[in-house]
Parts: sequence; C-alpha cells; structure tokens
Amino acid sequence: MTNPHPTIETDIDIRMAADRVIEHLRQGRYEAAFQVLDRERADERRVVQESLDRYVVAGARTELDQARRVAAPEAIPVLERLHQAAGPPRMPEYNHRDANSPNELVGLTQEQKYDVYASIVETRGNQAAFNALRNEQSVILGLRKETSTVRSMDDPRIPGVEDRELRRGTGVYDDHIVVLRKDRDGNRHWFLADRASTEPTAQYDAHARPVPGRESTPYADVQWRRPQGERADGDAIPDLGRLAEGSIEMLRATHAARGNANDFSLRPTPEQVREPRSDNLVQRDTNGDGWFTQDDIGGVQQLNNSFKIHAGSLYNTDSAGCQTIHPGEYDEFIAAVQANRQQTRWQYVLTSTEGGLFHDVNRGDERGAEPGERGPHQRPEAPAEHGQRQRPPQAIHLGDPAVDDYLAAILSGDPAAADRAATEFARSAEGRHMETQGNQWLAQHQAAEQAQSQERQMAR
Repeated sequence: MTNPHPTIETDIDIRMAADRVIEHLRQGRYEAAFQVLDRERADERRVVQESLDRYVVAGARTELDQARRVAAPEAIPVLERLHQAAGPPRMPEYNHRDANSPNELVGLTQEQKYDVYASIVETRGNQAAFNALRNEQSVILGLRKETSTVRSMDDPRIPGVEDRELRRGTGVYDDHIVVLRKDRDGNRHWFLADRASTEPTAQYDAHARPVPGRESTPYADVQWRRPQGERADGDAIPDLGRLAEGSIEMLRATHAARGNANDFSLRPTPEQVREPRSDNLVQRDTNGDGWFTQDDIGGVQQLNNSFKIHAGSLYNTDSAGCQTIHPGEYDEFIAAVQANRQQTRWQYVLTSTEGGLFHDVNRGDERGAEPGERGPHQRPEAPAEHGQRQRPPQAIHLGDPAVDDYLAAILSGDPAAADRAATEFARSAEGRHMETQGNQWLAQHQAAEQAQSQERQMAR
C-alpha cells in the first residue's frame, strides 16, 4: 500500500490567505472575497482547502451572515460550504510511523500543519482557547472518532484476530490529540499523537460484569476489570462516562501510569468544575449499549475533576473516561504541553469529527454572547440557534424505510429520532457495504487528484 494523498509541497501561508479573504468580507466586498478564496483554494490539497475555509468562517461569522442575506445565486454554493466548515471537522489521515500509510500532511511545512489544526480550534473552541493561541500558550485539541466501548485493538500477545478478540473492551487508539503553540517570534509549532483515545472502555463498565446472561449482551467477550462511573439515571448500575465535546481548562496533576505512581497528567481546574462552566460536559451511557447517543436518558451531567489526560498502555487504553495517549508518544506530548515553562493552565478543545455516527446536535454556542463590536484579538461570535422547526404536514416516502425515517426526523426537528435512524442504518449490512464502497471511491478519487496535482506542478 502506498500513500494515496498528494505529497507535493505548496508555498501557501494558510493564515495569511484567509486573512486576505476576511479583510474583503469586513469591507463588504463579498464577490471579491469569494474570488480571492477560490483562487487561494485552487490546486491545493483537500486538507489545505478545509483549513482555509475554517479560518475564514472563524474570522468573519457576522460578515458571512450578512453576505447570505444579499448574496447572488452563484455565491450560494460557497456560502453553504463555509457554513459546513464551522461544523465537526474531518479527521485528516496521518501516520508518522509508516511512510506507506495514508498521510495527508506529507509535504506540508510546520506552519501549514499548525494551521490545519489551529483552524479547528478557532471554529470549535471557546474564547479562552482562541486567546491562548495568540499568547504563546500550548493549546490541546482532541479529535474524536465515535467508537464502541467494547472495541479492542489487535494484541500480538493474543493468538488470532477473531471478532471476539476485538471485542475485549480494552480500547482502541483511533483518535488524535494535537498540541499547538505559537512562540514569541511568531513561529508555529505542532505535535500530533495519532495513537490516542477520548472514550472509555467496557472493561470498566458495570454492565460487563461477568454474570449469568452476559453472553447474550454486547459485553460477552469483555475482559472485565472493575466498575467505574456514576448512577446517572437513578438505577442501581453505575454508568460509564466520557467528556462531551467542548472547551475545558486543565492544570497539571499526576496519575499512576507507565510504572510511575506520579506520572504527568492533566485534569480540569477547580474553576472549570464549578457551575456554570461545568454544565453539560459529561456524557454517560445510561442504556448500556456501548455508545453515547441521545438515547441515553439522563446521560448529560456536570463535569468533575476525575476526567484526566494521561498515558495508556501498549495494548490497552486504560480509560474509564479519561483521554489517554499511547506510551510511545506520551513523552513528546508532555514536552509539547510544557514548551512554555510559564504556563500553568491549558485549554483543551475536544470535538467530534465528520463521519462519526453521533454528534451533539442540540449543543448551542459555548460563549452565549450577542454578536457585536470586537477588538482585533477578540473572536467573532457564532450566531444564536434558531427555534424548533415545524413538523411537515405530510410524510416523505422515497422507497427506502431507513431513508424515509431519517428524512422525516430531520424535517420534523427531531434529532434523537434522526440519530436512531442513522445508527440503525450504519450498523446494517447495507450500511456497512455502502461505507466500504465509499472508502474505495475516496481512495480512487484521492489517487486521481494526486496524479492531476503532480501533472500541474510539472507543467509550471
């Protein structure tokens, strides 16, 4: 297997290019702004184009709202693309251990790699994270891929790779944790741990306790340790929890890991775990199905300081709700976090990613302030949420029950029902087949895109 993504170097400064677009938007020159954006995006690889769009959205939310009200028809596709750029990002493919594995960052400079992820912080983080990026502080970004708590990675110490071996509930390092910092000279620094986990594991789930009847549940093959969690829905079973997406302030702590009783870790600050900053920052799997969805009644809680960032083990993420990083990458993570020796608090921005089964579709803007005048270093405010949509007068029938259910839920403003319909389809044989076909198509498309990009570079 070879890396299917473009690897040719590009000289674009993503931040400066986005600022040129933002300047046109702030002066009301919408057509010129979109022309500049199109020119800057032309011939750039997908990951650069996405970063440009995110920076523009983060820097000109109010102006883009105004542009939508007066936009010419030909500008609608650009405005819709920018609107989507503010949502859950796509997780760029990255692997620094195998040169032949898919890696979208090959050929990018340190500055460009920084901008890929800093643009996510600006669209998904709060004002404190926005400010920290401009004050020489390290900011931590977590990119979450939705994964069942019963999943496990391949362990070479266990013979065979049968399905049951991958359902031991010991976790998978399939998330990314990034550290970003701009120093006093304006140099942009980044570190990416591509073996990270932002979710708990079923080995700590009380539902996985070895009792009669477990064999007929999703937890049949889980290597159970001990129960962790809180009784969120009032029954007698503790419910496993995880951090909800959002921005969380952390400080240095310790954790027993890597053979060290006082290994470096981070945990929420005392101020962060007090109301109202603690509200809605923990999700619990109250129905015990191994997923965190809107079907988990009473599953949203206040944050407490037990949710850390710490090292995991080689073949076990060791997470009962914490964010964990493979021990082979943890020392580099510590060095990146502590690059500014004066820093004592860190902003952690956690976001779901495009392609995940479930998103927090009902979460409003964190900052909660009205749009208004802003200084040069203040982040533009996101627009307020609109009210509930009206239920359509009649059902829609397209011939596929799953599609019909999903569209009916979307049009009626019922995100929970939409989540259920999407989940049921994704887990079906047809859904898995479509995912395989989509991945194959994407690989072919990326290979063709790379070939075209190389031809254009050679022609210059």
